[in-house]
Amino acid sequence: MRKSDRSLIKLFNPDSVAILGASRDKRKIGHLVLNNIIQSGFKGKIFPVNPNSKSVEGLVCYAHYKNLPVTPDLAIFAVPAELAITLLEDVALKGTKNILIFSAGFKEAGLEGERKQLKLQFISKKYGLNILGPNCLGFVNNFEKLNATFSRTSGEAGNLRFISQSGALASAIFDWADDFQLGFDEFITIGNKAVLNENAILRYWLKETKKHKFVAGLSNCRPIGMYLESVEDGREFIELAKKISLHDPIFILKPGKSSGARKAISSHTGSMVGDDAVLDCALKEAGVTRCDGVEDMFDLAKFFSWENAPEGPNVAVISNAGGPAVICSDFIEENGLKLAEFNENTKAELKKNLPEFASVLNPVDVLGDALSDRYEFAINTVLCEKNVHSLVVILTPQIMTEIELTAQKIAKLAKKYRKTVACVFMGGKIIRKCRDALESSKIPFFRYPERAIMALAKMWQWKKWTKQKAEKRLSFHLLTIPNAAKQIIKKVENDKRSVFSGIEASDFVGACGIKTPASRIVNSNHEAIGFGGKNWPVVLKTSSSALIHKADSGNVVTGISDTNKLLKAISELSRKIARLPKNSNGSIQIQKQIFGVEVIIGVKEDKNFGKVLMFGAGGALAELISDKNLAILPINKSSAEKLVSESRVFPLLRGYRGQKPCAIEKLVDLIVKLSNVAQSASEIQEIEINPVIVTEKEAYAVDPKIILKK
Repeated sequence: MRKSDRSLIKLFNPDSVAILGASRDKRKIGHLVLNNIIQSGFKGKIFPVNPNSKSVEGLVCYAHYKNLPVTPDLAIFAVPAELAITLLEDVALKGTKNILIFSAGFKEAGLEGERKQLKLQFISKKYGLNILGPNCLGFVNNFEKLNATFSRTSGEAGNLRFISQSGALASAIFDWADDFQLGFDEFITIGNKAVLNENAILRYWLKETKKHKFVAGLSNCRPIGMYLESVEDGREFIELAKKISLHDPIFILKPGKSSGARKAISSHTGSMVGDDAVLDCALKEAGVTRCDGVEDMFDLAKFFSWENAPEGPNVAVISNAGGPAVICSDFIEENGLKLAEFNENTKAELKKNLPEFASVLNPVDVLGDALSDRYEFAINTVLCEKNVHSLVVILTPQIMTEIELTAQKIAKLAKKYRKTVACVFMGGKIIRKCRDALESSKIPFFRYPERAIMALAKMWQWKKWTKQKAEKRLSFHLLTIPNAAKQIIKKVENDKRSVFSGIEASDFVGACGIKTPASRIVNSNHEAIGFGGKNWPVVLKTSSSALIHKADSGNVVTGISDTNKLLKAISELSRKIARLPKNSNGSIQIQKQIFGVEVIIGVKEDKNFGKVLMFGAGGALAELISDKNLAILPINKSSAEKLVSESRVFPLLRGYRGQKPCAIEKLVDLIVKLSNVAQSASEIQEIEINPVIVTEKEAYAVDPKIILKK
């Protein structure tokens, strides 16, 4: 929300900490956080502050913050909201710049709470304070041995970083991580984001943190997990995420797809939620993996923390049961991965050493009586294969199965080859012990094949994104809007309108170099007949700033192929124009009718992510099929080609059932031109062409609509 040039290093890596509201009562937050700081092994100075106590947990307790012998790097507020505001100025006057506020009762609590939060923001701006919270759980820095929360946390250090807007969810993640032996580098909860939001934390991690302290057995990256109920300053978020995602994966759980969820979010943190489809598009553009639920988030946390992402899509499967292997194969294909094809040497080696009825194709079936040595041989052979990028090992517990020993050998081979390995051990009580063995060796363990494959597929999607983006930097140079187009904007503004008439919109895009059909305003029947004689068939439409969707109100007449039809249509539209409001610039526009595939192209200003382009099936098809393909601007030619090729209308454009292909290259050129126009003309709020009609040789902007910012 608010950028700050002030470093956050001493907020998350302080040498001294004060706790306002420190308490001897073990049930109070002031006691819990103080005890957590002490128990985590914090090496810095700790100053409890409470006017009603002289000592807490064996430490001298100070009555007032101003009485402290030094200025602490970090002040933690474990006091009610109103008192927090009162004490904040005292803390600022002492010189402390870094504040953590646990207190609830701010923006999430309604109008009165919002008033308190505005006061807090005012004081922050006045004194240049870094404030984490309010209404948050705090943070953990395991490498600096500081647990500044009032929750039980995992003290194990790892490479996983996390941002959570929910303190309750953070507590659940801590417990889950402890159960799965998953370690954190830093875990930061941001609550109401009054001053510091997710972007501030990402900037801190991008620019200011220490180099990664590698922990044995972990992946070679520093993954970032996020739970956010809102994304603030989406454009900066995407730029930061892009830079981080090139080397460290980011995965996010962001609710708010349904109207019910949006309402719940608003009552929880007072957050505003934007268009979820735009958010989805922005996350993909930035290489951020979106989680489909809490379980998805947990799976990715484990996988990204422990395993390097696969270098390619080819997956090998080794199983002692045919059914689960087949199920796994289905999920591999459905999730954009491929079953690896073994070379002849690999198949010969497997055939030579596995039982007669074992399958040596992928999936490899080592049969139900497989002991640990048979698994070991198959895994060793398959991981030697260059064409194998990742491996899924499936085990179902038979009477003779050496479950724990097999788990140990998998861990040993995974460490040797450093390829992406996931284990699917299916069952209940019998396999519980082997889960601990695998996870102590940092090998991801799953109960079901689909969970393993979905996580693996998302890892590959991120890796593929890094390969595509590593050498690409999309530059954008603002175009100079032609004077003819500028004059049209000026005319609309002078008329104190925001909506262009149909002919104004056509003239505007035409002036910007976008192809439009032959068209003119009908000033007389004689002119209309003359135009029609040269261009049959023609279309008549009402051109008016009062009509954005003309077809819905019967203000478009197509298929006019002779004079009688033309005069009848002119008479009909003239009556409709007479009923329009005054000053609506009503007139009749005549246009040569174009036949081809109809698509829609539009650009709209999103309050969070800037200008967003949409492409898909147009005309009548726009209402019949869901074909909304989005891109955050700017967009280049290759991105536009990808947008078109992934649309549902693409088979029609390519030539469907013997039809000749359309001029896709001209369509791509139109998309890029329109996006550049929308970016360059800052006055434009929304521009849409529906339809653009694509023929064998050209792409025509048939019916543009333009709305200026008010």
